[in-house]
Amino acid sequence: MHLPTNKFKGVGAGIIALLLALVCLPAAGSDHSLLRYRSMSFTNLSIDQGLSQVSGNAVIQDSKGFIWIGTQDGLNRFDGHTIKTFRHDKDQPASLGRDFISALAEDKNGRLWIGTRGKGLDEYDPLTETFRHHQIIPGSRGRGSASDVKKLLVVNQRVFIGTLQGLFYMDTEDNRVRSIHIPGLQSRNSQIHDLLLLPAGNILVSTSWGIFSLTPDTLEIEQKHLDILSRYGLGSNALFYDSKHRLWVSTNKQGVLVIDDKNGKLIRHFQHHENSPDSLRFWTASSFAEDIWGNIWIGSSNGLNLYLDGKKKMITLADSRSRPNGIHDHSVQTLYTDNNQNIWIGTSVGGVSRLSPHLVRFSRIIPANDLHTPDKRLLGIAKTQDGGLYVGTSVGLAFKAPGQAAFGVIPTVDHQTLAAKSTVYGLFISRDGTLWAGSSTGLRRLPPGADELHPAELTSSYYFIKIIEDDEGYLWLGRPTELLKYDPRTKEIAARLAIPHAYGLLQLDTSRILVGSLGKIHLIDAHSATILESLDGETHDFNSITYLYQAKDSSIWVGTQGDGLLHMEIGSDYDLSRARLTFYSMKQGLASNAIGAIAESADGLIWFTTTRSITRLDPVSGAIQNYNDKDGAFSEGYYIGSGIQDEQGLIYFGGVKGMSVFSPEWITDDPVTPNVIFTALRLDNHPMRPGLPDSPLTKPVAYTDHLIIEPRWSSITLEFASDNFASPKQIRYAYKMQGLEEDWMETDSGARFASYANLSPGSYNFLVKATNPDGRWSTSPTVLTLDILPHWYQTWWSWLLLAMLTAGLIVAYTRIRMGNILRRNLELEKRVGLRTKALTEANQQLAQLARTDALTGMLNRRAFTEQYQHDLAFQKNCSQCALALLDIDFFKHFNDSYGHDCGDAVLRVMALLLRENLRENDVVARWGGEEFIVLLPDTSHEDASDILTRLCEAVAQHSFEWEGNELHITITAGLGQCDCKQSLEKCLKPVDEALYKGKQQGRNQLVLASAQV
Repeated sequence: MHLPTNKFKGVGAGIIALLLALVCLPAAGSDHSLLRYRSMSFTNLSIDQGLSQVSGNAVIQDSKGFIWIGTQDGLNRFDGHTIKTFRHDKDQPASLGRDFISALAEDKNGRLWIGTRGKGLDEYDPLTETFRHHQIIPGSRGRGSASDVKKLLVVNQRVFIGTLQGLFYMDTEDNRVRSIHIPGLQSRNSQIHDLLLLPAGNILVSTSWGIFSLTPDTLEIEQKHLDILSRYGLGSNALFYDSKHRLWVSTNKQGVLVIDDKNGKLIRHFQHHENSPDSLRFWTASSFAEDIWGNIWIGSSNGLNLYLDGKKKMITLADSRSRPNGIHDHSVQTLYTDNNQNIWIGTSVGGVSRLSPHLVRFSRIIPANDLHTPDKRLLGIAKTQDGGLYVGTSVGLAFKAPGQAAFGVIPTVDHQTLAAKSTVYGLFISRDGTLWAGSSTGLRRLPPGADELHPAELTSSYYFIKIIEDDEGYLWLGRPTELLKYDPRTKEIAARLAIPHAYGLLQLDTSRILVGSLGKIHLIDAHSATILESLDGETHDFNSITYLYQAKDSSIWVGTQGDGLLHMEIGSDYDLSRARLTFYSMKQGLASNAIGAIAESADGLIWFTTTRSITRLDPVSGAIQNYNDKDGAFSEGYYIGSGIQDEQGLIYFGGVKGMSVFSPEWITDDPVTPNVIFTALRLDNHPMRPGLPDSPLTKPVAYTDHLIIEPRWSSITLEFASDNFASPKQIRYAYKMQGLEEDWMETDSGARFASYANLSPGSYNFLVKATNPDGRWSTSPTVLTLDILPHWYQTWWSWLLLAMLTAGLIVAYTRIRMGNILRRNLELEKRVGLRTKALTEANQQLAQLARTDALTGMLNRRAFTEQYQHDLAFQKNCSQCALALLDIDFFKHFNDSYGHDCGDAVLRVMALLLRENLRENDVVARWGGEEFIVLLPDTSHEDASDILTRLCEAVAQHSFEWEGNELHITITAGLGQCDCKQSLEKCLKPVDEALYKGKQQGRNQLVLASAQV
């Protein structure tokens, strides 16, 4: 954002400087109808951009879309970004025959025909990128000879060759060159100046002795327009046939004739006049072209003219000698209109300039060039009713009178004082014709007819940005610190309002003024200079107001510094509390949110400046279009309040580097959509060309629609360009690989390539499209089919072989595996059997241990209980069953006297005696400690008593030795009857009581549960 050069004083100076820095660059022009054309900016292509030489002798666009430029040092092919040069190489027979190119033509097969200076005709085959030389007359060579080609024209299968020694043609079927006889030329100057194919199919041949009509098939020839040309010396030079069926003829130093082809009558005669800047630049024209608007471009050795057909006006287009952006050389060699309506201008020493007339939307005026100052800022604009233009600059007030070409500084009455040298900001012309200038030294006036600015009336270190006049003749002055109501008649301040940064001033009616300021919009009573109502920016999300504009529908458009553009719809009573605000910002498509000035075109569209563009807004649809450098506007920024619109609808916007001037009628969308050309192929980052080892290209990639890629290549890169040369850097591209991608991938001109790695074998279609400078996409994408071949291991037969091999391996493996499994299963079964047996034995042992007393080997208490329940369940007679409980007498004595080992030995002896003296079906168990229990099934009480009695006696009579001591044991026993309907616990209770009784009675006895034995 650009700041004024003077320094601000007081509080808020930083904010003041920032608000005034809303900029973008424009320029302006002169007359309304011609301004657009006089300031057109050309793009140059010369040695610095890669052209082989500074001359542009011939220009043509081929059917693929490339631009070919013939120079004095080689043939150049241009794709909008890069140039490829072809030259003669004595070691390469298939190279260009000579580097001095004078003419170019293309046949229907895409072959390029090249006329050289002194070396005849060359044929270029784009599919092989090779040249073939054709002699015109054997032995004829050198400048001025029949090998010195001036013009070429291809019609059907014939190439017509205009040379400095006559007219020839070559039949492409036999490649023989033949001469064409032109009556009366052999004995005179036989130079051919131009060849022109008419819509009717005949060829006009321009010579120094008139124009001849040639029938291409029969070669019949007759002179044409003799009656007209005879008045101007017969000689003709360049020829052109326009879209309105008019023949343009450049005579030999007699100007340009325009002939109606339908009736053969002369329509116009354009001449060169030394004192008329808009006459023909020279008597003889070298070339013609027609643009999309039907205007005729006329080039000569002394400059470039443009005939505005709709206005019937001839103007001169300045070259770089008088305007930096003009064509780069005044000597024009050739003019050419390409497929996208771009005009190409080949010059003698300035290379080739190009322009897109249909995209010339904004004219530029840079007063600083006339004022000889490097500071191009244009801070304020005012225009008089007669077309005079005032601009505020850093060197003062500048003025350009109607019809004048240059600006001049308006001096001040006090110009000798240092204070008079000031920067001028806001400008305003009051109803009486007085110009008011808000400068860095105060407010100054320039009365009607005066030629000097009056001294400052309101001296101030703060400049005035916005000035308006109310119905009572008071001036309202907005400056960074306040808003003033000033009476120019008395030169006194009528009122002061503490409204800072009042840069938006708009008179609504005779009594009310709308003021946009820092964070507020105020409604002011113009008579009393009081604030009636305010709209708060904090409440409505806006900050500083930079501009106010009332549209034809009475709604208010509000420019802000940082919050975009506001549309304020308000009733006729101007009640701010009921205003409806609609915001437009970068979110909606603006190039910037900082607004400088606003205008409205006749069709209701809103035009405004930002810090990066001139922007158009359609209030109905909300559509936004930004215009910048590529359109002729400036991307550097425009100043706050620097903008006006004149009575003719012409809009002026001032900015950092000058002024943009335009009519909204000039700005139309570009209807031409581009095609895309493939420019390079790289495989694994290696550039591919036809003829290289392993290259898949049999012809250049631009002419290839099908590629077969060998499996050795893992990555593919395709480069491309657009055939729209209007603004190559603004072109956007989109591509996708069908069969791999569903969505388009977008890229800009800086990355015009697509790369893919490790594509799976198969067929793909690579699609690419491009936009024109206005963003309109190609209607049909360019398609390249890619067949990615598989590696041997990716083919069907390799997969079949692999499947068979895999199946065989699986079968073999399965068999081996099954055999191993079978052997392992057998071994496992054997091991399992052994382990199962061992486990069973172990379980049996565990079960046995769980049921057996480890010391005596007899049943334990648990096992006896289970056995007791089992035996009683099958006992047929409950009365035939007895239960006995035995206790070793004085067992503790053995443990205490002889040790626990002795006690264990006593228990074992007792177990042995039990086994020896009881029956096999008797159930005996160690009940616990020194007690044993016996179940005698199928035994009466008497029999049981006898058995137990014998047992007691046997125990008493038995002795055993322990550590040299003879030991004897006795037992006490209790015996009772078992009842199978009762539990063991209940049956055992009386037996236990009998045992206890026996111990009390002296031990070593049997006691019956009911009576003592």
